[in-house]
Amino acid sequence: MKNVLTSFSLAVFTLGLSITSVAQSEIQSDYLDVHLTQSTTRTELAQLQKDFSEVGIGFRYDLIDWADENLQSIRFAIILPDGSMRRHISESMDAETDIWIRLEGSGSERIFCAGGSCED
Repeated sequence: MKNVLTSFSLAVFTLGLSITSVAQSEIQSDYLDVHLTQSTTRTELAQLQKDFSEVGIGFRYDLIDWADENLQSIRFAIILPDGSMRRHISESMDAETDIWIRLEGSGSERIFCAGGSCED
């Protein structure tokens, strides 16, 4: 029984670690730093949608295309609790594609963007 619990705990930890490290994301209600790349998986997209929802942020995506388990295209929208929204469409993704979803700051200093060229 002890071996079963140890194995199960290790499996859950490993799964959580792999999803967290691959997704390259930090999600809070007032701070987002998320990167989608060609290697983003279906599981990671579903987890991002769940994580966003847990902090009151909408994340909707469609027009997804895959080739050999590589993300080729995606259209998505990010909706904040205050109604602010950003949309992005990537019709063609390659190994160099890095789609950034970023939120930080407040008021006129707030940065909220989605795409390949978010401001620094």
